[in-house]
Amino acid sequence: MKVGVVIKAQSPRAFWFRVFDNVEDKINVGSFVTLDNYENKVNGPILARVTRVIRHNYLVDDRVIAQLGSEDVINTFRDYGIDIQYIAQSTLARAVVIGYRVGTRFSKPLKPPKPMDFVYAPSEEELSKLLRLSMDGVRLFIGNVRSLSIPAELDANKLISHHCAILAATGGGKSWLAGVLIEELVLRAEVPIIVVDPHGEYSAMQVPKVNSEDAKYVANMVRVYVPGKVDTTSLDEYFRSRFGVNRRYTRFGVNPRSLPLRLMEGLLNHYYGLTDAQRRILEEAWQYMGMSNELTSIDEFLNDLEKSGGKIVRGYGNELALSTLLTKVRMLIENRPFFLTRPGEFYGNEPIRLLEIKELLEYGVHVLDLSGLDLIDQQALVALILSEVFKVSTQRRDRPAFIVVEEAHNFAPSVGSALSTSALIKIAREGRKFGVGLCIISQRPSKVHPDVLSQALTQVFKRIINPVDLKYVRNVVEFISDEDLWEVRVLNEDDALVTGLAVPMPLPVKVRDRLTEHGGVTPTLTPRNRV
Repeated sequence: MKVGVVIKAQSPRAFWFRVFDNVEDKINVGSFVTLDNYENKVNGPILARVTRVIRHNYLVDDRVIAQLGSEDVINTFRDYGIDIQYIAQSTLARAVVIGYRVGTRFSKPLKPPKPMDFVYAPSEEELSKLLRLSMDGVRLFIGNVRSLSIPAELDANKLISHHCAILAATGGGKSWLAGVLIEELVLRAEVPIIVVDPHGEYSAMQVPKVNSEDAKYVANMVRVYVPGKVDTTSLDEYFRSRFGVNRRYTRFGVNPRSLPLRLMEGLLNHYYGLTDAQRRILEEAWQYMGMSNELTSIDEFLNDLEKSGGKIVRGYGNELALSTLLTKVRMLIENRPFFLTRPGEFYGNEPIRLLEIKELLEYGVHVLDLSGLDLIDQQALVALILSEVFKVSTQRRDRPAFIVVEEAHNFAPSVGSALSTSALIKIAREGRKFGVGLCIISQRPSKVHPDVLSQALTQVFKRIINPVDLKYVRNVVEFISDEDLWEVRVLNEDDALVTGLAVPMPLPVKVRDRLTEHGGVTPTLTPRNRV
């Protein structure tokens, strides 16, 4: 259907068109329109998206208004059937060119359209063909293209292999959308999903939100892991009161003997500081001891470390350095609630299991609930687990894994240091070769380390209002306009703008409802009862 004609096109990127009067109600900000392919007729129409709509009246001029004089004059015109508001009115629209479909992507035209070229409104069937992903591979259904009934789909392979980011202001619906992605991956592909959950909200995915087989299936695939010596009473009681069921989780601990040297050295230096002598003794003693998956008591571990260190210690100064090093190692293990200090350890009446990294790389959703730890301990545990996940993944390249990191600005900050930063940078840079995908979630994209965020080649934007973060959005999104940035500022919780490799074009999406419960609900005030 013809909806207008081009009136101005100063570049191949965008054009203005005059909207025909009889179809004004069909053209809104966000509407898709097409042009006949003036550059390559073989490849079908050129697709564009409306980013601005204005109404213009040629009689609304200061000189004309001055001649009208008063309200009485305007009403007199209307009495004779002449309405100044409409006799010279036109609707103009600006559209950003997306391109014409070539294979799975859109190619940009190199020339602008000509004035007086017709502009068309494609039918939903035509638009669906233009937006459809390749039939090959795994497709994730996350909702509908906004204002249309066309499914919004993401290419799962590109989403995982080239990493992704979900970015929004607080309360913008980040974790809701992350839950939708996780549900879709569970239903469409056999991929292990590891969720770094600093607030304990993803445990809610154990509870079906709707009565369907898909919802029950996803809920049964969610396994929650809690650091061994963390009190979860308040969260468990809240979970039970809200959902009417008990939260299922496994308490886990880490064997300090299994740590790589550099990670043990980093932890000790981060928490307590290491002198050059202590660092040298640790490095040489660790070579004698070697890494081991055998779990022993902390006293046996320290005795072995002392014996190994004693082989290289000469002189009183080095003996003092070794003694101080052993004290720091003991403090590290005993004070960190995620380390096991002996076999068969319990917290209350709950057993603490040794964490098996290979178990996290089995099909299912593995939620690491870190809500009981302070930030430094969260960073340390994430560094430890993700380093081991990457190491194991390098040995089994044929099985992809997907890591979701909530509050990523805390685990890979752009300013300052965190123990987990290097692990996330390594996965972001090298994970694709070994099938390790990364999903970064943050309310402050400008605060996330650029070496991590720059590798996320699919971006999902929810509502963002901070000017610094909006500037970042402008820098990473191709051909985004001022109108699109304004749209990002006012998105509803169930709206999103998806850009990057996982979609054929920047896609405005109305996010679908969840199959499982959402744990990130904001508490509301209750009215005070007055006697």
